[in-house]
Amino acid sequence: MSADAAAGAAPASLGDRLRSRAGLRLGVLLAPGFVWLVIFFTVPIALVLVFSFYHFAEGIMTPGFTLDNYARALGTDVYRSVFMKTMRYGLTVTLICLIVGYPVAYFVARSAGRWRNLLFVALIIPFWTTIVVRTFAWKIMLGTNGLVNYGLRELGIIDMPLKFLYTETAVMVGLTHVFLPFMILPLYAVLEKIDPVLEEAAMDLGAGRIRTFLRVTLPLSLPGVSTGCLLVFILTIGSFLTPDILGGPGELMIANVIREEYYTTFNWPFGGALASIFLIITLVMILVYNRLFRFDKLQG
Repeated sequence: MSADAAAGAAPASLGDRLRSRAGLRLGVLLAPGFVWLVIFFTVPIALVLVFSFYHFAEGIMTPGFTLDNYARALGTDVYRSVFMKTMRYGLTVTLICLIVGYPVAYFVARSAGRWRNLLFVALIIPFWTTIVVRTFAWKIMLGTNGLVNYGLRELGIIDMPLKFLYTETAVMVGLTHVFLPFMILPLYAVLEKIDPVLEEAAMDLGAGRIRTFLRVTLPLSLPGVSTGCLLVFILTIGSFLTPDILGGPGELMIANVIREEYYTTFNWPFGGALASIFLIITLVMILVYNRLFRFDKLQG
């Protein structure tokens, strides 16, 4: 081998070693998260899927393969209705959070200095209180003798207490209150980075405030809209505590039904079938959502 060839091979060999070390370092850094996902995410989901094909009779679960659990879940009107109600709740709460959260996030992002910091702290204060406390607070307010009915009676609007609790409205209010911060924070993070000069330039060129918002602010904020909507929708359809406390037996969502199958009737195969169907529906809706709104490109 000539001296020139040896000199040319040395850097290549050094580069290969550096890339190998970088790959090894990356693998070491990713290993804990990968192991955690496998143990606490992949394995439990795989077990739920396997159990969903087991037989269940007279309170006993036996190994085997049957599609009866899926046939019951998809062929019974009650469970189909719960699936549809869950998706409707998810879409409605997401839309409400977007309509309410966008102006709030915009106002906070455009506030100056100290006010912005104070308002941002106010946004994260709900995270300092558990969801149980916040939900029970709404139960007290919406009760027959709660603050809402008391205020309406004092104003002379009603003579008898109205039924707010254990209704669809109560569930919607509770879910919106609980998950609204998950819409506002992604929107705030994106709106804060939009240079106000762009909006000023659009108005200097003759665009009104509405047109400036539609042509400049809204398109630039779409990554925050996509992230917030996705977070709120996923969290809403998977909620079981708020519907259980504010909705009662008449306003159950699919998570409540799955919990009942696992912890009340101990019918793990049927609960697994419900959970598997719910997971597939959720994944399909997320894929369609990403396809329609090009979520991956918006993030880029």
